[in-house]
Amino acid sequence: MAEIYDVLLSGGHVIDPKNKIDSVMDVAIKDGVIAAIEPKIESEAKKNVDVNGLIVTPGLIDIHMHAYATPDNHDEWAGDNSILPDGFSFRSGVTTMVDTGSAGWRNFEDFRRR
Repeated sequence: MAEIYDVLLSGGHVIDPKNKIDSVMDVAIKDGVIAAIEPKIESEAKKNVDVNGLIVTPGLIDIHMHAYATPDNHDEWAGDNSILPDGFSFRSGVTTMVDTGSAGWRNFEDFRRR
C-alpha cells in the first residue's frame, strides 16, 4: 500500500540548489518534513495542492530590509518606509529577514518592544 502523506504539492517548479533540482516535480510532506520529491508521486495525501505554474523552493532570505514601521515617523526608514515583517514575509516565501538600519541607539529599545 502507498504511503499516505499529510500534504502533496503537485506540478510545481522545484528549485533546490543543495540537491541540484531545477525542474517540475511533486513534493510530499509528512510530519512537517519533506518525505519525497519525484517527477510524479502517485500516492494519497490528506491535502492535495496543485502548484502548477508556481515555484517551490526552500525559504528565501531577505538580507536588506527595514522593519521598524512606527507611527508618526513620516517619510523615515523608522516609519513609513519600513514594512511590517509578519505581513510581508511568509506569504512571499521569505522565512528570514535582516533589518539593515531602520533602528539605532536612540530608538532601539522601542524597536525591540515592537
